[in-house]
Amino acid sequence: MPPSDNAPPNSSADDGMFMTALLHLMEDACATLDTQTRITSVNAGMEELLEMHQSRLLGRPLADFFDPMSSRIDDAIRDGCAWESHVATTSGQTVRLQLYPAYGADGDVAGWVATARMIGQGTARTEDGDASYDPLTNLPGRALVIRRLGLDLQAAKNGEAQVTLLCVDIDGFDAVNREHGRAAGDQVLIETARRLGRSMRASNIIGRLQEDMFIVAIADIRSHEQINAVAQRLIAAIAVPYHVKGTRDPIILTASIGIAIAPESGHDADELIGHALAAVDLAKQTGAGTYQFYTNHTGGEVRERRSQVNKLRRAIDQGQLRLMYQPKVSLASGKIVAAEALVRWQDPESGMIMPGDFIPLAEDAGLIDPLGQRVLIEACEALAHWKKSGMPFLRIAVNVSAREIARSSFHDDLVRIMKDTGIEPDSLELEITESAVMEGAEDVIRSLRDIRALGVHLTADDFGTGYASLSYLRNFPLDGIKIDTTFVSDIGCPDSDGGLASAVIAVGHCLDMNVVAEGVETEDQLDFLRWRDCDEVQGFLISEPLAADDFAALVNKGAVL
Repeated sequence: MPPSDNAPPNSSADDGMFMTALLHLMEDACATLDTQTRITSVNAGMEELLEMHQSRLLGRPLADFFDPMSSRIDDAIRDGCAWESHVATTSGQTVRLQLYPAYGADGDVAGWVATARMIGQGTARTEDGDASYDPLTNLPGRALVIRRLGLDLQAAKNGEAQVTLLCVDIDGFDAVNREHGRAAGDQVLIETARRLGRSMRASNIIGRLQEDMFIVAIADIRSHEQINAVAQRLIAAIAVPYHVKGTRDPIILTASIGIAIAPESGHDADELIGHALAAVDLAKQTGAGTYQFYTNHTGGEVRERRSQVNKLRRAIDQGQLRLMYQPKVSLASGKIVAAEALVRWQDPESGMIMPGDFIPLAEDAGLIDPLGQRVLIEACEALAHWKKSGMPFLRIAVNVSAREIARSSFHDDLVRIMKDTGIEPDSLELEITESAVMEGAEDVIRSLRDIRALGVHLTADDFGTGYASLSYLRNFPLDGIKIDTTFVSDIGCPDSDGGLASAVIAVGHCLDMNVVAEGVETEDQLDFLRWRDCDEVQGFLISEPLAADDFAALVNKGAVL
């Protein structure tokens, strides 16, 4: 029915944009036509039905692709009436074709909308669901993406288009499910699908490849500058905080994007997707919230990284991680009062690997949680063994990441580990970097408060690098601070008076916190820290990190200073 006289006026350009957007939201094969039924736009469903890229469809009469187009259509067009008939595509498929008039602001027919549906196809999905579509996000799934991508790639082979494929991976999405629950994760995925749709034109292919991996295919851009702009726009869309029902604070996420361009990076859909996925892995190595293009060198780099990740996963599972213990000594008594557990990777091929060489890999690959839990269990077991052997009371200090602290199950896991190993909460100390504490979201701060309420000690590691203000720091549930090693190494240098180390000690004591200096390697440094009333020290001057039995033997000797 034509619009009423009081319908709000809209420009033809706005009407066209709205119609094109609406077209691509429909699941049937659809096309818009001008007043002479020449095709002006098509959705992916029509491309798939006619087995042609849009570049071969636009501008041609609809009748070129369906037979027979009954003469009744001429009457319908002349009268501005809807029309329907069973027709056959050029490939022989029988469909029900429907035409509907689209009215302009003046009330006249401004064009037509055509929809086609296979005979016997009741809805876009069967009662049991259509595996071609993702039931959660309503986006095309992998199989349908591959079919539609194949049409674009065929056009690229004919020199009619260049296909750019972007794989969009949500960084750290597994933590959303773990910390907030599956329902929250589903809400994030649904909203991500919406954001991707709003960020792209309706003619682009957008689909869900797997759990937290989306795919965007573009057939109408050729320059790297344009592709860069698209990737940056998608990353920015994901970076907007997610306000999820049932969560107190917004969820902050980033996306890593891998880009592959056909035909130079692949000639079929599976190959192009594989190369885009390899570029995603490379982007994740670069850092969260970045994108990378696939090149001939990408495959080798990604294979090497995957090999390292698999080796580290086996190391965690097969017990190749080793803990060493470095003493913390009280400057008041000269005795060992604590041990910091330091992890090493005893690789059968490469030998002993230091944490700086594999902890970043564990964080990027999502292995930091199982690795951290393994370290915490083994450290608590060692302390329990020392206690049973009659060793004087000690604290065991374990480094934990902000990601581990934020995990909803971390508190309960910690309680379980202490119960299973039989250690008291006040004998356990968790060290978390100052920057992680200062930049921590509310859920991290709440977790720290809950952990401290158990009686577990909390220490800000590498203190002095995060530029925390006194007023801000006093609000955090901390028992101690640890002077960054760079400040300790400055002590005794000709161009330094140790002022930074002195300032950190003063800050700690002002807040009634225990102050530990690590990296102590000279007698001058030790004397300075004693003069400045530092509480505890650790470093190679006292002892290198030791195996559990050697550490126990050192403690049993008594005072070491």
